[in-house]
Amino acid sequence: MPFRFFNTSTSKDKSSFSYFKYAFGEVFLVAIGILIALQVNNSNENRKRQNMEITILKNLQEDINLDTLDVQFNIKYHKIFSIQEVKLLNFLQSNNNYPTDTINYSNALGTPLVLALHKSTYQNLQNNKIGILSNNSLRKDIARFYDFFHRALTLLENDYPELHTYSQMKYYFKKYFRILPENTVQLNSDLNQDDFYNPNFSKNKIMLFDYKGAKIDEGFKIELNESIFFRNLKIGFYEDMLNRTGILNKKINEEIYQLEN
Repeated sequence: MPFRFFNTSTSKDKSSFSYFKYAFGEVFLVAIGILIALQVNNSNENRKRQNMEITILKNLQEDINLDTLDVQFNIKYHKIFSIQEVKLLNFLQSNNNYPTDTINYSNALGTPLVLALHKSTYQNLQNNKIGILSNNSLRKDIARFYDFFHRALTLLENDYPELHTYSQMKYYFKKYFRILPENTVQLNSDLNQDDFYNPNFSKNKIMLFDYKGAKIDEGFKIELNESIFFRNLKIGFYEDMLNRTGILNKKINEEIYQLEN
């Protein structure tokens, strides 16, 4: 007698299998949807983070470019004062009774200079968002620029009274010089920037009247010599700062380009 195969599946079994297939498909679609949503969300968050990073880098650039103007101003006047100090010292050390070069004695005395650098963006970055800078090498360069070079220059110009020879020099100028009321000398900022105080000062010129007394005063010569040395030291630091600013600016530009493209 031939065997006969019977289908043991019931319509109920088929219905259950179809339900499980449908449910699995639904779960799979929901999972895919969640993954896509997460990916879109992560992409949006990364874009927000990049935009914030670009904004911070541009703000840093704006700060260091403004600092460049202040640094250039101080370099300019340190050089102006130093040139006249050198002329005066050369005369005092010479055998001449009177200067052979024209000396601007007001500039030889000079005036105290102050360095006011912008660091609010970096301070905010330090306090809250230093980790937002994704380029580790650039982050280190920025930190070193501000924590060492920026700070060293500020200390050199503002915080070391032994490097400020104006007060010591003024003693000798009061002793050997006289005011010329009819003549004035100008001190202009030349910055023309809203972020800076733009003073235009003038004061009466002064003239050396006691040539003999000044020429035999070794203390005066020593103070002049020290002032020239310290000015040149500061000029060197300032010019190095400008060079490092240019290098850092280039690196920031390259990083902004990478983030924007």
